[in-house]
Amino acid sequence: MNSHARVLVVSRDEMLLRSREMILGAFFAVRGAGRFIEAKTLLTNNDFDLIVLCHSLAPDECERLAAMAHDRTPRCQVLAMSPSSRGSVKPWADKQLGVDVGPYGLLKKCAEMLGFVLKSKARAAHAA
Repeated sequence: MNSHARVLVVSRDEMLLRSREMILGAFFAVRGAGRFIEAKTLLTNNDFDLIVLCHSLAPDECERLAAMAHDRTPRCQVLAMSPSSRGSVKPWADKQLGVDVGPYGLLKKCAEMLGFVLKSKARAAHAA
């Protein structure tokens, strides 16, 4: 899959931000922002299909960025990351995901939200 879908990842955790940019960047056109003001500038000057808001952001920052994204591009979707799958409900998000699903779970959820299906070609190795 080589998509032209545009994804913005926002996280205050630099290592997490870079990791998510690399993972999602293999399939989508990804931009990253490490601060609220940087994300706001990117949202003002670009259209995105999906915004991934990481759990390192303050709740009010997430809500404001989600509102900006929906105002700018109504079809844009927002994925809220939580420390676990049992995180509190975030009404401003289109979907939520706990970090406990891991990198492949994140990639799979983003693909699903953008209308793609990931299929693994990996096969289990059988011992002789």
